[in-house]
Parts: sequence; structure tokens; C-alpha cells
Amino acid sequence: MTKVKVDEIAAMLARGEDITIIDARAENAWSGSGEKAAGAIRISPEEAESHLADVSRDKFAVAYCT
Repeated sequence: MTKVKVDEIAAMLARGEDITIIDARAENAWSGSGEKAAGAIRISPEEAESHLADVSRDKFAVAYCT
């Protein structure tokens, strides 16, 4: 696992890189927020193991939480 900063992700997106963004916030944090990353897939921490196969291993994936 590698930590990346928001500006690094923004630069990747600006270069047109195809990345997967995973919103891994807990339900209360996710539903209570007006901020959501465009195009992110939502996988809660409780569901992470059962959804690992849904995440492409062919491209860079970034997960974020609070």
C-alpha cells in the first residue's frame, strides 16, 4: 500500500490516467457529507472483503476514508 496526496491524484486525473477511486467511508460519514468524489465507487469498510473482486487490478486504485 502506498499513500498518495490529493494533488498527486489530481495530477494523475489531469494527465488522463484511468484510476479507480474507492470511497471507503463509514455509512454515517458518507451519508452526512455533501462532498463526494466524482466517479468514485462506494465500498463501505464492512463490505470491503466481499467487494475486492469488483476492483480492477489493471489500473491504479485509490481508497479514501475519514
